Amino acid sequence: MALDAKDRQTVRQLSGIKTAEFGHTTDVVIKDSRHALRIQSNPQTLSKLTITKGRKAKAADEIVLSDKLSGKYKLGQHVSFTSGKTGSTTGLEKQTYKIVGFATSTAFLKKDSLGSTSLGSGTLYGFGYVTKSAFSSSKPNVARLAFTNPKGQAYSTSYEHHAKTLTDKLQKKLNARNKTRVADLRTELNDKISSGDSQIQTNEAAIETASTQLNAAQQQLSTQLAAAKTANNATAVAQIDAKQQALDQQTAALKSKQTALATAKSDLAEAKTTRKQLGDVTFTVESRNDYNDGYNNYGEDAQRIDVLGRSFPAFFFLIAILVSFTTMQRMVEEKRIEMGIMRALGYSTGEVMREFLVYSVTTAVTGTVLGSVLGLVVLPRIIFNAYTANFNFSTLLLAPHLGYVAVSLVLALASTVLASWLAARSSLKIIPAELMLPKPPANGSRILLERIKPLWRKMSFSYKVTARNLFRYKGRMFMTIIGVAGATALMITGFGIRDSLNTPGLFIEFQKSSVIPRFTRDCAALVFHPLGAPIC
Repeated sequence: MALDAKDRQTVRQLSGIKTAEFGHTTDVVIKDSRHALRIQSNPQTLSKLTITKGRKAKAADEIVLSDKLSGKYKLGQHVSFTSGKTGSTTGLEKQTYKIVGFATSTAFLKKDSLGSTSLGSGTLYGFGYVTKSAFSSSKPNVARLAFTNPKGQAYSTSYEHHAKTLTDKLQKKLNARNKTRVADLRTELNDKISSGDSQIQTNEAAIETASTQLNAAQQQLSTQLAAAKTANNATAVAQIDAKQQALDQQTAALKSKQTALATAKSDLAEAKTTRKQLGDVTFTVESRNDYNDGYNNYGEDAQRIDVLGRSFPAFFFLIAILVSFTTMQRMVEEKRIEMGIMRALGYSTGEVMREFLVYSVTTAVTGTVLGSVLGLVVLPRIIFNAYTANFNFSTLLLAPHLGYVAVSLVLALASTVLASWLAARSSLKIIPAELMLPKPPANGSRILLERIKPLWRKMSFSYKVTARNLFRYKGRMFMTIIGVAGATALMITGFGIRDSLNTPGLFIEFQKSSVIPRFTRDCAALVFHPLGAPIC
């Protein structure tokens, strides 16, 4: 249903709307195929096109197709469309168009899922953009709206809440306008139907009378012509022939009126059908999440990455802290003799401590810088390329996230400097003479497995040593367990993300055998047909 001047004025006057652009849209089917396309008029400032090849459509017989179809069609090639339904029109002035370009559109962000339709196979095969003059109706049937003051960034809770609130308000106002609109249409159709019924009845009576008169005249002329030919009266035959020609002209005019009457009856039946469907005429306001599948899907993918981004860093930091803490402690223990020599040579405790603190700070800062580059530049590009392989995105905007970098630096300093300080502090309390001696091994003790003698006897010597070390150095044991568990979790997560990005083959087969039921009120029975076929 087209938007008239009052409809457009109502939309422009809605509060909270910054920009309102009106355009045309229609779904068609490529000739001799079941591929459905959505044809729209060239946008102005909203839902813009990005030309990948060629140029925009400028003439009424030119079209720009989706970039996905650039491998099947070429510039300069012609493509023809049909309505896809018996007794309906495409809504376009022409049926054949010249391809002048290929493009991507923000209204169709996903490459393989452009939307659904009631034509063809039930899903959109692609999209196309033409000039407004290419449509048969001068009235638009779609409006693109932009908010005055959107709150927050896209996909944020504040933005989505604001969009839903404003959309609900707009829907209520448009519903009020729709009631007036439907009432006006109903009045107009009632007048048209009443007038049409009266005229058709009058014309039917007149045509029936004229037909009776012409039939009687034809019989009279036939009788007169036979009598004239019997009497060999050439003059009478010529006069009768002239009357026959005039009668033939009147008969042709009558047939023309009968044809016009049949057309009027068809228009009247269509008007009555339209009147029955007025209850289904509505204004629908949809946000980007509703009408743009690609926008919605990309937001869901971003939320999944956000969940991973909040959970995995904590796990990584835990492993990093354990590794750093253990490494720095072992480094200080290995430097035990050097610390004793430096103390014996007269170096103060602070000077000896400074060596380890400088090393720890340097390690923490270097690791933070390299990790920030990897996490804020390299990994986002890898993840972006993986998740946008099926989307029409080409540019990635990176944010610095200095807060996360600061937290990382604090944790890195805590796990290295603190470990060095604690280990060095405990060692420097020992007198230099004792500090220059190797650290005596820890006192051995029996572990639980040794008390289970049948099991302990069957273990080899290397297994016994490994078991004793595990229980003797519990910190290293826990670090190893957590590290192996983390690596396993990351590996499984990686395979899970890969499988989630790939469409399962079973779902593809299910799509091929699915149906789209369409209910018609006038149908006597409901029968299912293959995908896209009418159901009656």
